[in-house]
Amino acid sequence: MPEEEGTLVEIATYFGRKLGEYKTTCPVCERGEFLVTEVEYEVPALGPVLIVSKRCVTCGYRRNDMIPLRSSRRTRIYLRVERPEDYRAKVFRSPFARVIIPELGLDLKPGAAAEMFVTNVEGILRMFLEAVEKYEVLEGVSLERLKEHLTSIIENQVRSLTVVIDDSEGASVCVPEPGSKPMIVVETV
Repeated sequence: MPEEEGTLVEIATYFGRKLGEYKTTCPVCERGEFLVTEVEYEVPALGPVLIVSKRCVTCGYRRNDMIPLRSSRRTRIYLRVERPEDYRAKVFRSPFARVIIPELGLDLKPGAAAEMFVTNVEGILRMFLEAVEKYEVLEGVSLERLKEHLTSIIENQVRSLTVVIDDSEGASVCVPEPGSKPMIVVETV
């Protein structure tokens, strides 16, 4: 194992194939050494990805991006969540995908700096809850009822809902928890 353990790129370099490494000036502090490392890695259920790790040794800025190297036609994945174990289904969301939960009126659209993420249904709901909390602070409004509703769904995991992942590059994947059998429909659009 590499000397420094723990970062995504160090682990991926051990198991993946290092493609390159270069140094430049940090775009954040504009004075530090900015190290960029690129590693190709095979992710089960997803295929090959490029992991790009960026970090500044001076200001401490870090960013890790995971970019799918395989794409296909646009796909729409429908994950029906009915039981608590369905909330633990893994979601590999590409940076090109939109995540929608129609029953709750929630919609996460990818932006210019969208990142790929790996989480589960509970994690997606927590992302929406964090977004609501940030919105409250930025806009100076109270969305207490919405926060309470989302918190209740996360804690109790009894609400049936549908997670729709609309991916223009067809690089997103849903993987159910072992032993769980949620309904997953993949549609090529």
